[in-house]
Amino acid sequence: QELENFEKASHHLRRITTDLQDVAMSVRMVPLSGTFKKMVRLVHDTAQKAGKKVDLTLVGEETEVDKTVIEQISDPLVHIVRNAIDHGLETPDARATVGKSETGTVTIEARHESGEVWIIVSDDGKGLPRDVILRKAADKGLITGDGADMRDEDVYKLIFEPGFSTAAAVTEISGRGVGMDVVKRNIEKINGKVDIKSNPGRGSSFVMRIPLTMAIIEGMLVRVGRSTYNIPLLSIREAFRPEKGQITVTPDGIEMVKLRDELIPVVRLHRLYRLKSDFERLDEGIVVIAENDGHTAALFADEILGQQQTVVKGLSGYVGQPHGVSGCTILGDGSISLILDVATILTHAATAPAAKA
Repeated sequence: QELENFEKASHHLRRITTDLQDVAMSVRMVPLSGTFKKMVRLVHDTAQKAGKKVDLTLVGEETEVDKTVIEQISDPLVHIVRNAIDHGLETPDARATVGKSETGTVTIEARHESGEVWIIVSDDGKGLPRDVILRKAADKGLITGDGADMRDEDVYKLIFEPGFSTAAAVTEISGRGVGMDVVKRNIEKINGKVDIKSNPGRGSSFVMRIPLTMAIIEGMLVRVGRSTYNIPLLSIREAFRPEKGQITVTPDGIEMVKLRDELIPVVRLHRLYRLKSDFERLDEGIVVIAENDGHTAALFADEILGQQQTVVKGLSGYVGQPHGVSGCTILGDGSISLILDVATILTHAATAPAAKA
């Protein structure tokens, strides 16, 4: 009877705690309308200086984000909008020549998308010049060869390199060789990502993908040696202990786990973070199948410790930003658990030579 009463009280306390967290989060959330409205004047002034005609469309300005996000996205949004007008949109005469309306369109849209807020700046201009970007990148030593085999999205991401600019001359608006690297840096400070899509002759879209809240995440705690890591639940498909029959090694020596006819590459967290693991054989530990943006990997750890809501804290500037880590949290016993940046880990695993068995 006492145990039953304790369980009821514990359940009731968890419910109250969750309700308090929800109230606290609602207080922290503010709409993007104020930030979006500032763009109206910016677009008007930038268009006048550039000698272009521009219509601005705002969509989803009622979308709410964490207060800490607002100040971090203001500068990136300004840079992207200015670049859309200065670099993206053509002059009225040039647009008329290719059969477009003399007035270009810039659209700023915000929406919720799978645990994130997406802020999208799109234009109907000429698109990003792939060949020009590759030439500039080669001149700066950012790529080897002509880059002909690079994917478009990888080419476009080169514009985020410090000092990169495709402008032929410095203008009052842009082309100073600063700006887009600031965009990437500011968005990464809040654990966000920037994606670029471009269609030659049709325009470009910059998508800032920002965590819905910077305060609390649901995570799975895993142990690697004597260290504890937190993997956001939004990125997890499933977790299990693989059987020997599910483990295979490619002719190149790359470890894979077979799951329902799918071969998934293994990322050993103890090797990634240079730790001593309790296990070397995959069938002795556990694998967490993590997914993000089309990439999938099996993250190998010693054991699962449980699932819990955690308060996200940024890492001190003295510590730096370890690869594949987005922040940290303090556990109930006072120890620190690093929060894995699954997107970075999976992207690196997909593009870099995988660790051999």
